[in-house]
Amino acid sequence: MSTANSSINEQNKDTNLMTKILLDNVEIDMELDADVVDRQGRVLLKAGVILNKKHLRVFNTWGILEVEIKGDIEAEEIKKHYPAELIEEASQLAKIYFQHNDLNHPVIKNLFDYWQKQYMDSKVS
Repeated sequence: MSTANSSINEQNKDTNLMTKILLDNVEIDMELDADVVDRQGRVLLKAGVILNKKHLRVFNTWGILEVEIKGDIEAEEIKKHYPAELIEEASQLAKIYFQHNDLNHPVIKNLFDYWQKQYMDSKVS
């Protein structure tokens, strides 16, 4: 299982019906389970809001990479099914590219997961 998918599954284990997902996987009409805040801690959108296209644009503008969505969303249901070989290839390449970074740091972890997803999307498209 890819690191991107495994981080989502770890979130599902830690919380009952909440999933933290990358913004690229968020769809209109999903409900926020937690406030979305910028780097300075300002609230951009409150928990409970049903997302629309404008909200997603605002998140991109403010550099929000992931949000907590209400509901139990399995990693495989989020957007696409990737072939196992592609997941392994992306994981191995990401490990090489990020070998000098601390993957325990939340920002680096997000970049690591994001890079893998972008790589797999580019290969499937």
